[in-house]
Amino acid sequence: MSTTTIKSSLVPSRSQNSSSSMIRQLTYADVPKAASALLDAFKEDPLSNYLVSHVKDASRRKLCELALFEAYLRQHITKGVVFGQGETPLLFETVSIWATPTSAKQGLESFSHLMESGYDKVWNLFGIDGRDKIFQQLMPLLHDTYDRITGTDKRFKGKEVYTLVYVGSTAAARGKGNLRKLFDFMFNNYIDCNGGALTYLESSSPVNIPIYERFGFHLVDRIVLGNKSGIEGKDCAVMHVMIRGIKGNDWTVENSRL
Repeated sequence: MSTTTIKSSLVPSRSQNSSSSMIRQLTYADVPKAASALLDAFKEDPLSNYLVSHVKDASRRKLCELALFEAYLRQHITKGVVFGQGETPLLFETVSIWATPTSAKQGLESFSHLMESGYDKVWNLFGIDGRDKIFQQLMPLLHDTYDRITGTDKRFKGKEVYTLVYVGSTAAARGKGNLRKLFDFMFNNYIDCNGGALTYLESSSPVNIPIYERFGFHLVDRIVLGNKSGIEGKDCAVMHVMIRGIKGNDWTVENSRL
């Protein structure tokens, strides 16, 4: 994938120079450690729990979750950008997965690339119920929602977009300011460069909405995966779509509203 070139893949934060402040672009070799970090970060997440709620055996459930995170990571390492922060011998403190404005054109969601990334393993491990959740519910819903919002509203139509697919911090890393360091890094080196781009995300945790608002994101939509009348995390998952305007501009004050 063609993205803004970063001179070094190991970048210190503005205020610190310790290893915990480093942001490193990840490769295939980092996938196991990064997946372990995401597994820890999303162990109580409603979307993650919904996708494996049909799997009763704990060990198989863990295999399913790791396979899915590994597939997401490989998919975006070559057709997007993936970063790790606070590397330890076993995992990273924080991992973020991004799609860039050219990811789709580069074949991010093509069948061949999905298979190369390990979604065939996901297909085999998750069983019939899991396949339906991931390939018939989750992927089409996220794809269609993105196209509907960015392609039809005139404030967003035709604009370049960076999508935050996943960002997760282990329990031990929370409160260290890793998210702020990550957004500062992305805004300065990718998103706000060359005229700027929109930033798009879906959050499956409502408590994160005010956190993202501090970085200039505004709520656009609320979408539900699964049985809307069921129990969240078991029968369904709710995701909140948020967008940050170009260079942080508040698009909600413009005349045309959603």
